[in-house]
Amino acid sequence: MAAPRECHVAVIGAGPAGLAMMKSLIEEGFQVSAFEKRDGPGGIWHFTVDPTITSVTSKTKAQLSRFLTPFTDFPHAPGASRHPTAQELDEYYQQYTDAFGLGDKITYGVTVQSISRNESQSKWLVSLEGEDTARSFDKVVIANGSEHVCRWPEIENIEAFKGTYIHGQEYKQPEKYAGKIVIVIGQGNSAGDCAAELSTHAKKVYMAHRRGALIIPRMADGKRFDSVASWKVTRLGHWLERLVPAVHRWVFYQAFNAAHKSAWGQLDPAWRFDSDYSNATNVAGIVLNDNIVPALREGSIISVPYIERVTGGPRSVQFTDGRTLDDVDCIIACTGYKSCLEITGEAIPHSQPAPDVGHLPRLYQNIFPVVHADSLAVLSYNAFMDNASTCRELAGMAIAQIWAGKSTLPSRDEMESQIKEYQDWFVRRCRENQPISQLSGLVQADAWNRFVHEKAGTAVYEKLGWTWQGWRFALCNPRLYLQLAYGVGTPHTYRLFETGKRKAWSGALDAIQKANRESARDIRDSVKEWKAAKAA
Repeated sequence: MAAPRECHVAVIGAGPAGLAMMKSLIEEGFQVSAFEKRDGPGGIWHFTVDPTITSVTSKTKAQLSRFLTPFTDFPHAPGASRHPTAQELDEYYQQYTDAFGLGDKITYGVTVQSISRNESQSKWLVSLEGEDTARSFDKVVIANGSEHVCRWPEIENIEAFKGTYIHGQEYKQPEKYAGKIVIVIGQGNSAGDCAAELSTHAKKVYMAHRRGALIIPRMADGKRFDSVASWKVTRLGHWLERLVPAVHRWVFYQAFNAAHKSAWGQLDPAWRFDSDYSNATNVAGIVLNDNIVPALREGSIISVPYIERVTGGPRSVQFTDGRTLDDVDCIIACTGYKSCLEITGEAIPHSQPAPDVGHLPRLYQNIFPVVHADSLAVLSYNAFMDNASTCRELAGMAIAQIWAGKSTLPSRDEMESQIKEYQDWFVRRCRENQPISQLSGLVQADAWNRFVHEKAGTAVYEKLGWTWQGWRFALCNPRLYLQLAYGVGTPHTYRLFETGKRKAWSGALDAIQKANRESARDIRDSVKEWKAAKAA
């Protein structure tokens, strides 16, 4: 393996994962070039009106709080909103890009068409749209996200619909739909955001969905809902999921359902947002939204069954219960995206582990293709019941350490064995959690997190786990241990310990303590406001 300084790495995508990947590689001495089809960094958080590019809308705000969303060594600016807006996060990612000198290594406004091996199998060839000659690299990281290939619903006779029919990717601004009758298909987070935004502009908004969901506000009982997500609580969830998945589903359903009922009380059964245990352990089963339920109660959103067909009228639809709706101006399908690694061609093999499950890429830990693990990695085939941006930053650290030779991968046979075990697990999960579809790339949380932390060299599992090293750290540093283990789940923890692998951050301890102070103050103030509002 060539020394890092002699290796040129292409990073495909300059969203949060791509930016963090670039920084980790540069810290290990690699030469890095990134390619981004948008005109700036930040991925989907970089708003664009281009209907062919997925982005937040003009009114989106983060589902998680500012305490959980920063990079591991780059806090949010003072005064950031409790739940940052899309504009704040767009500016934050630009600030990160500037602070670490990444901008001059990114080519914006370009689309990567394919990557392939050269004839001697020694280099990767990256083909860009509009260029006749492919560019040559030693290694490639795919970090372009998973929100590209739209997943469309099956609606009989949809081609006869004379109104506007678009995917949620194309929806950007609610003002465009003023005075219109709109049907939003779906019941996930995107559908919820879309319907809630439209409810203040459109003439009528119908939310067409097949199943229920746990609708949870960002603030529950006056506190940030994510304030309970300490290191120990999240690791307990991972442990339960691995060892006793049925107990894991029950525990998390009780917790989420309690927050759901505390926030909204009894929902109208006619809305069909009833939930069951499968909702609590599926990304698609939990909707973090502050506005859907109030809008349903005041009638600005109307819940309807799924669309079965377009009927005889040019703008008429029939729902699965037989009811019809006329004069529909627009149907917006917020039905998600298909995982797509087409640009890798034959470099990443796929297999179908069961007839009722689609073809899955064969990636060790959802990151490395076995044959090319020393030169190709994927950051866009992993989904989490956790903070995705932090998880992908950790995965990027692990990739950089492995390619720099400070961490190692197991044998090819062991990697193939893990892939089979993962795909068998994914099949079981798909079958056990019907009718909710599983997100492509959903990781086995406990094993995956242990892998990336070990390879990145954070030492967090060793220091905060039930090990002799953990006991020693707790006895010697009891206050710090309690703060790290049970305090706010700040990503800055992952830069605290020096291990000789990923770069530690000298400001981590101060940032951790500041985050805990500010979190405690935020909870104190928000609970006080909530109680006052309740008493009024």
